[in-house]
Amino acid sequence: HKNGVEGGKIVGSTGAIPFLENLTAEHIKRFQEQIELVNIMETEDIGKISAKINELKARDPGAFGADPIVIQLTEDAGGSGGAASVASANPQFLEIEKRLDAIEQKIEFTDAEIAMRVGRKIGRDIGILYGLVAGIIAFLVIIYWMSGLLFM
Repeated sequence: HKNGVEGGKIVGSTGAIPFLENLTAEHIKRFQEQIELVNIMETEDIGKISAKINELKARDPGAFGADPIVIQLTEDAGGSGGAASVASANPQFLEIEKRLDAIEQKIEFTDAEIAMRVGRKIGRDIGILYGLVAGIIAFLVIIYWMSGLLFM
């Protein structure tokens, strides 16, 4: 809003995909005239937020006085050239999305691998515990049996 656009890139933006396509300098200027930014991002107090909303509602200038701007979206020269309007996704965005999908698959595989290893360890530990309990019971039975034979 503050710095505008140069060559389709939002000036001073640090976002992952800081581009606005199909907009002219006139469109950006019009947006800047119509919009007032109010930054209350750090405010968590509901009372302050409500007060700011009420203040802004009281200052509402109503509908913008100029005629609406219609933006006609068209395909590139490499497209079919038909009359249909098409807005395509930014290729950088598609590449980032593809990489994120690959990362997500690797994370899911790793999570499954970790769960399987933890399951094996728990199974081993439970097996050891059952063996110890069975051994102790067998030992106690043998001692009880042996003590009965010795005192007969």
